[in-house]
Amino acid sequence: MQATFSTTMTCGGCLSKVKPYLDDSADIKSWEADLQDPRKLLRFELAENAQPDAIASLIGQAGFTATQINEASNSAILQEEPAAKSRFEFSTYKPLFLVVSYVIGASALFELSHASWELSRFMNNFMGFFFLGFAFFKLLNIAKFADAFATYDIVARRSRAYALAYPWVELSLGLLFVTRTLPMFANILTAVIMSVGLIGVIAAVRKKQTIQCACLGTAFNLPMSVVTIIENSVMLAMALAMLLV
Repeated sequence: MQATFSTTMTCGGCLSKVKPYLDDSADIKSWEADLQDPRKLLRFELAENAQPDAIASLIGQAGFTATQINEASNSAILQEEPAAKSRFEFSTYKPLFLVVSYVIGASALFELSHASWELSRFMNNFMGFFFLGFAFFKLLNIAKFADAFATYDIVARRSRAYALAYPWVELSLGLLFVTRTLPMFANILTAVIMSVGLIGVIAAVRKKQTIQCACLGTAFNLPMSVVTIIENSVMLAMALAMLLV
């Protein structure tokens, strides 16, 4: 049985508060959130004898109000959803692409200041500028970042300390790469962090959970998608390549 609720949630931090209640319920087979929708939807596949009112009560225990959408509205939403999800909207990911473009541009300009182009140096600077740029957005509001990060990262959901420390780890890695200090340590740590992060990202995308990606903190409402998988995979590949150089 399917059920859809409109909620009073507003961000990934709200979702992190609701998530433990939903994950622990035997009445819920699977669920997904769509915070991009103005109604802040939660969609459920419920067990056979589950009562929608009980689900609304669970959401209420987390501190939010949930209103079930009638079957006619729910059917319309489900019919529209595949078309909406199949479209790739550049405007949605514009902040991410702009930041990555700045990182690529800065790395390329740095190379142009040298007599010859060196791929390993370019990758080293790219990783440094990448971490410094992404850490900046996370540091704008560390607490909200930690809440959003905990909705999908396998370590952050178990350790609040890790989620709060993550922006500082990225900042430190950025400085290590830019200054070319402890390169082996920096690349090994990057490979480990990106590998762990990739597990959570892939799991969230496979479950089709429409949740906020915290790669740029909570300054922008970026949805979790294949784009996030590519981002993590590229950084992992670069770190491994640098270790082999």
